Amino acid sequence: MSKLFSHDNPIINLLGRITDMMILNLLTLLLCVPVITAGAAITANYYSCLKIKRDEDSGILKMYFGSFKENFRQSTILFFIVLAILAIPSYMLYVVQNMYVDAVPIYIRIMLSAAVLLAAFLTTMVFPVQSRFSNTVFNTLKTSMLLAFSNPFRTLLILVVTVAPIYLTWNFLVLLPAMLLFGVSVPAFIAVLLYNKAFLKMEKAANEAMGIPEPGSEDEHIFGEHDDSEIM
Repeated sequence: MSKLFSHDNPIINLLGRITDMMILNLLTLLLCVPVITAGAAITANYYSCLKIKRDEDSGILKMYFGSFKENFRQSTILFFIVLAILAIPSYMLYVVQNMYVDAVPIYIRIMLSAAVLLAAFLTTMVFPVQSRFSNTVFNTLKTSMLLAFSNPFRTLLILVVTVAPIYLTWNFLVLLPAMLLFGVSVPAFIAVLLYNKAFLKMEKAANEAMGIPEPGSEDEHIFGEHDDSEIM
């Protein structure tokens, strides 16, 4: 009986991870409601998922709210910048599609659609980067865009995985319970699986730039937490 509830039991571990995803999902959705806290909530979600992937988690609530508090100011600024980048072409496309359909040439609509996609593509990695690296707002935006362009296929896949649950729930309300339980945290965890290797390379480069030896060397130094991970 003791083995059944052991931490080495794969079923218990799986149930624990499912519970973690549910908690992360509910926390993120709840803290996105006030809007002003949305950026920090999204950042904390990515941070917690990355820690879970690397088996560095130290309790969901502790991780989540630690990141939320640490990143609140900058994540909030980034959120409204990202919102503006997405909103401008999206609103223009909406106006064209719904108010001036006959008057606007098709190529204008295609260009605006491409602009919306490009805006989404360029901002996909903003909050993952913010969750892991300490930097200025400008450099966080710059790094996220460079990361997106250097990994276009994975970035598009992350974008699709992120947007798909929202789109499907909007069109099929029967999926709302799944969205409430897993529609934000699970896509974030899938995104982590896709960008983790790229982040490890960036962390290695940052360590080398700061003269920090690789783990396992005589002067082993574990790569710093968020505050020490400055890049570019």
